Amino acid sequence: MDTKLAAVLLFCALLPGCAESASPPGTDPAARALGGIQVEQVLAQGLTAPTAIASPRDGSGRMFVLEREGRIRVLDRDGKLLPEPYYTREVATGDVEQGLLGLAFDPAFRDNGRLYIAYSGAAQGERHGLVLRRLWAGDPAANRFDGKDEQVMRVEGLVANHNGGHIAFGPDGMLYWSVGAGTGEPRDHAHAPATDNLLGKILRIDVRDGASGAKNTCAQKGRAAYAIPADNPYAGQRGGCGEIWLHGLRNPWRFGIDHADGAVWIGDVGKDREEVSVWRTGAPRDLGFPGCQGSHDYPSTGATDCPARTGTTGPVFEYAGRERGRCAVTGGIVYRGANVALRGAYVFSDSCSSELLVGRLSSTGTLEVASLPSGVAPGYGTIASFGEDEDNELWFVNHLNGGVYRVR
Repeated sequence: MDTKLAAVLLFCALLPGCAESASPPGTDPAARALGGIQVEQVLAQGLTAPTAIASPRDGSGRMFVLEREGRIRVLDRDGKLLPEPYYTREVATGDVEQGLLGLAFDPAFRDNGRLYIAYSGAAQGERHGLVLRRLWAGDPAANRFDGKDEQVMRVEGLVANHNGGHIAFGPDGMLYWSVGAGTGEPRDHAHAPATDNLLGKILRIDVRDGASGAKNTCAQKGRAAYAIPADNPYAGQRGGCGEIWLHGLRNPWRFGIDHADGAVWIGDVGKDREEVSVWRTGAPRDLGFPGCQGSHDYPSTGATDCPARTGTTGPVFEYAGRERGRCAVTGGIVYRGANVALRGAYVFSDSCSSELLVGRLSSTGTLEVASLPSGVAPGYGTIASFGEDEDNELWFVNHLNGGVYRVR
């Protein structure tokens, strides 16, 4: 049914024990500031295993949703799901974490018709890798894709889970792409801190008009369909991949770039601990894995002196897996919409507990977090991704049952 369901008004003040803190117990400023937010279920059914949601920001009011099996679907301005897919592509889905994973619209999409997808490769020449593809829509306003596409780059060696796969444009106009470290087996952990491969990283590339011919590339030999920004840390360096922006990640399942200050907020799915990190210019680019998992060393010896011991960028918030019904962090977005009480807060979730986790940085640099019900029942693999509409209001998708929700 496509009709909107009634909005549910959530008041943190009425929920005993809704707040938690990464710092010692005390008054939770995030909970006080919230007051109330609305969660509206826009779509109850019609989607199959949605993985991402994004706006073209072209004035149409549309939202585009990825389905894991390889389809891009369109919600019109009224939240109605259009019956025909916008675009379909063959993708690998042998593992539950594979599929069509990332979607990003060029900031000038209304004029140039360009959008990007990231997916697990299935076609000849794409298998056993994570692929970034550029689509050119002949008519950017159309609800069915009619144009051309090309492979931009491919990261080899991702054959099962821990793919990452999120893509987003930053305020600098560059395209950012998260890539997991691989299967999660110890043999793959070594990829994350190494700068001679693209696994366990956030990449940053230039896909603007005329950008091509990347020279020191670890993803593609010969002339590439993108350029490496000169200010990337390993641009032009022998033995390093020029595409790398950040490293030392296990499975960065969703990140958000705050367009107000360029900070990169990362939800990294851990083995024993889930973590949220914030990277700003000047901080160490190594996020710590596998030497650290959150503030704990890994494999654990009981020590909690990361990142002081390792000199890496540590998390602003962390929690143990299987704590409070949680299992895997879903990175979110810093809210910049109309709700003044919520503006500037980081909104994220856990894909088992299905909470809305709303946090603000304290004076000590830790994230003070309030836990709010989202309207989604707990379960394995629920809230999979957040996105923004053209008014900067926050949306999220329920991978388990296909629901689409709006927060404001």
